[in-house]
Amino acid sequence: MLLRVVISCLLALFLPACARKDPAVESLMGSEPQRLSFGTPPEVLHSFVEKMKLCWFSGANSALSGYHYETGDRSAGEDGSADSFQNVMIYGAGANTESFEVQFHKYNDNTLIVTRNISLPPELLTRVKRDIQLWALTNSDCSS
Repeated sequence: MLLRVVISCLLALFLPACARKDPAVESLMGSEPQRLSFGTPPEVLHSFVEKMKLCWFSGANSALSGYHYETGDRSAGEDGSADSFQNVMIYGAGANTESFEVQFHKYNDNTLIVTRNISLPPELLTRVKRDIQLWALTNSDCSS
């Protein structure tokens, strides 16, 4: 019994020391929740934009009616040498003020999705975050 306790304690001490920290993930700390999606960033971005157009921007009564979006490539490092990522920036209705950003970072053979709310109202933010969570986990449609 004592031997098991000692081995458990040693494992608890050594396993965290062996864990590799990914600098890309470390630089994202402090952001909003992160989601892992299977596929490369270009694949995940393409799928995300198609769902976003259908679910958030189609029709007069759509969730983000009056808003618009742009996609692009960004660099997380000031000198351009650090983690580069693709993103979707959603701009507010009527003005070109940033409202919400979704970033797609390469993480091994998959994609880490990071969101950042700038000025979406709480009720809209709840829907957007729920949809992103569902889309990252499954090939969900627009059903609410």
